[in-house]
Order: sequence, then structure tokens, then C-alpha cells
Amino acid sequence: MKQIKRIFVVGLLAFLLAGCHLIGFSQKKEAKPPVEVNQPDNTGVIETPPQIVRQTDWQSILSPFIRKLVSSSSLNSDNRLILISDIQNRSGDYLASNKINEALYQLMRQQNTFTVVDQQAVSQAKQTLGILADDKLVSRSKMIGLAKSINANYVLFTTVYRVPSESSDADLAMELLSTQSGEILTRVAAKDLPKPSDSNAQPNQVDGDNR
Repeated sequence: MKQIKRIFVVGLLAFLLAGCHLIGFSQKKEAKPPVEVNQPDNTGVIETPPQIVRQTDWQSILSPFIRKLVSSSSLNSDNRLILISDIQNRSGDYLASNKINEALYQLMRQQNTFTVVDQQAVSQAKQTLGILADDKLVSRSKMIGLAKSINANYVLFTTVYRVPSESSDADLAMELLSTQSGEILTRVAAKDLPKPSDSNAQPNQVDGDNR
């Protein structure tokens, strides 16, 4: 009889333990509710149009200044070597000086009155004198000293007072300087020239993707 009771108790305990195990296992297997992920709505996104970049035709702007300055200059020296100076920016705005210099060199090489100092020679002279390649403090005296160091008799000195825009033309002045005396031999300002046509005065509009 005692053996039967013992078997009964052992069986009952085994049953209870198995039941606890099944309950715990079922709790672990409970399905978690799905997490909703909000996808961004792109239907209201507005694409940004390509930026319009304004490019200025500096050759067209500078050409009448060069023509008038060259035709108005009376030269007494056989040394007609001329230095094209850095651009003096008094506009208060950003100025792409390299574009203006490039246009000046191209225009000056088309005339026969002066011999233009090579750009490489100018760069080497600047290094010798300790003048920065992108010097912002451009002055007549500094450019005259640079011209003297490479034996140039003249300096073409350009000052920009206003950059061209949709509502206004470029305002600038161009001077022919003597390196011997420091004198301004010839000066051509915007007011000395006829008002340029809209096609020359206004910058061209090009799509930013076609730069």
C-alpha cells in the first residue's frame, strides 16, 4: 500500500513539473504584435531646379577700353614691354579676377603697340619679391615695382568699381602707367566710352549643368 502511495505521489509531482514547463514554454512562444513603420511620404517633395549661373563676357566689356587706351597712348620709348597688373577690386563684391586677367591677356596679344610680359615671368618675379599669387592688396606702386623687376616700361592697371548685373553695367577704369616716373600716362573710364549694348553689358545666362 505504501508503495502505491509513493508511486502516486511521484507521478503527481512529475505531472505538475511537466505542466509548469509547458506553461512557461507557451508564454515564451506568445506572438508579439507587429511594429508599424511609418514610410516617408515623398509625394509632396519638390525637386530643386538647376541653379542659374551668370557668366560675364569680360572680353566684350574690356575690348573698348583696350582699343581706346592703345589708340590714345603716345609712346616715346623703344621699350614697349608692358606688365598686365593684378585686378584692383573696389566693387565690394566677389570678383573672378582670373577671368578678367585671362581676357586682358587675350586682348592685349591682339594689338601691335605693346609687347606683353609673359605670365610665367610675372609669376617668377612675384615669388622673388614675395608677392602672393592671389594678393588682395593690389596697388599701383606694388605693380610698378613688379614691372621694374622684369624691365617693363609700362603697366596696364585695371580697377573694377562695380561688377555687371541685370540692372547695371560694369564700372571700371583702365590706366597706362609709366614705370620710370609712376605717372598715369593714359586713363580710360567707363564714362569715357559709349554705353555698351545690352548684349555686351549683360552677363549671359547658362544652365548650371552645362558649366
